[in-house]
Amino acid sequence: MCFWNIGSSTPSYPCTLCIIKSILFPPKKKKPFPLLHLPFVALHNVIKMMDPHELAKLSICSYRLELHLRSYKRKIELIHIHLSNTFYQLDLFNSKDRFIVWFEEEDENKDLPKSMNTVTRLQQFSRSFDAEFDTALVLFQPFPPSLCFDVSHLLLSLYSSPLIDWAFYMDQLEIETVRRYLDIILQGRCEQITFFRSEMSSEFLTELMDKIPLDKKLRIDSGIPSDFRHPNALKFHGSHYKNGRWITLNDLKTIRNVLYVYLDSTIFNCRDINEFLHYWINCDEKMFVQMELQLDESVQIDEDVLKDGLITLRPEQPEEPNEVLCLYLKIKNPNNEKCDMCCLTILDNHQAVFNSWKSEGTSNVFEILELLEKKKSLEMKNEDSGTSEQRKQEIAVEIEELMNQLTKNNESGYIF
Repeated sequence: MCFWNIGSSTPSYPCTLCIIKSILFPPKKKKPFPLLHLPFVALHNVIKMMDPHELAKLSICSYRLELHLRSYKRKIELIHIHLSNTFYQLDLFNSKDRFIVWFEEEDENKDLPKSMNTVTRLQQFSRSFDAEFDTALVLFQPFPPSLCFDVSHLLLSLYSSPLIDWAFYMDQLEIETVRRYLDIILQGRCEQITFFRSEMSSEFLTELMDKIPLDKKLRIDSGIPSDFRHPNALKFHGSHYKNGRWITLNDLKTIRNVLYVYLDSTIFNCRDINEFLHYWINCDEKMFVQMELQLDESVQIDEDVLKDGLITLRPEQPEEPNEVLCLYLKIKNPNNEKCDMCCLTILDNHQAVFNSWKSEGTSNVFEILELLEKKKSLEMKNEDSGTSEQRKQEIAVEIEELMNQLTKNNESGYIF
């Protein structure tokens, strides 16, 4: 805009003087922001405010930045790597957010760089940028599927995460390819292995469970034959099966010292769960921290059957919006120092959730269950034909004292 027309409401055009001035004194180009020249504390705060996928984009811009970010090691909660013949995807989970770095095969409608033969630095993908969203970075770059491990190594070097999950898409990968990839994965960082889609044969499942170490977490989101059996099926640090209808009650009783077991479909009913609860609270070893069983919709939730022969405590009102039933139980084995309390929760979608924990620092539920246990023991002695009349009178007094103590301790109104 011409200097003489500043403030005017009519459009203005550069005058001759302005044109001459722009030639003699051209405007200075803006220099790029010197990110690496910032003081350490300032640079640390700038990187901390960036989303995880933005760090990947920053590394693609400059090899020097990539080297710097490797030393920074941004902490995130979970890294989920998808392996397929048609795409390669890295999911970065931070709190409740999910960030994606996506590589897809060549698109006929896109003018893409030539396929890469080697990958040694992320800067090689500088010409592959396609789009960026709030939580996603999309790159279109053809490269052989075998190079996904080289790309993964470069991307994983930017982050620090307690859990790295490798996911196979079985409907798009050859079995031999899966075998080869699995051998490579087990040689590096890997806390969980996931298999998606397709029906898996008993032979291949047996091979997987023989090969995968028990300290890993295993998730199979594929079909499993109903007659499949393997001694390691529920011995992994974490087990998650989309189809759990092949799991029997005896299989559940073999669980020992695992983090979790999730079965998205089962054949169990309330009588089976009652039998398992009896086994669980009397087991000499810790079985699990959490277990979730998805019951069939045809199963009728019967509280009396679930509690049969058990000492339980139930909240007067549901503690969760979708809760149908919640039962607290005491683990009886005194040698089990890792946990002495457990809970069964039935949700309105027929999901049965089992949890165990140490009662220290929690509510007075454990104390009430202990009193109920003593009361039941006294009642059994009172019913014994060998108990004298004098002793029965003493037991009656003790039971009355226990009931008074229960009433005093039961401030939350638990039902027992």
